[in-house]
Amino acid sequence: MERPIGIIVSEPRPLAGQGSRSSGNFSTKWFGGAQRMLVEVTVDGQVDETITFSIAEDRSGNDPVKARNVHNNTELEYIESNSLYICETKCPTNKNFTVTIKPYVN
Repeated sequence: MERPIGIIVSEPRPLAGQGSRSSGNFSTKWFGGAQRMLVEVTVDGQVDETITFSIAEDRSGNDPVKARNVHNNTELEYIESNSLYICETKCPTNKNFTVTIKPYVN
């Protein structure tokens, strides 16, 4: 099994004092070499098809959104950054959820 690029636990709503951020920062930069990424979203260990979110990069000033409408089984171009986070979350289950980002292999 391929080692994941990242495993992130996200809140179902924005963190206290944040406009849309629902997770802490995570890094994909250490992985290197991936061309594409595949996203898996789970709640309590079960795949969830109802949650959607965006991935933004934490920067000074405005934070650019790198991917929108991300959900389970979304395939993305590899995003290399030390400061990504989950935002703009739509989570009908209203539970914390886990995002596992894996290298995509054809």
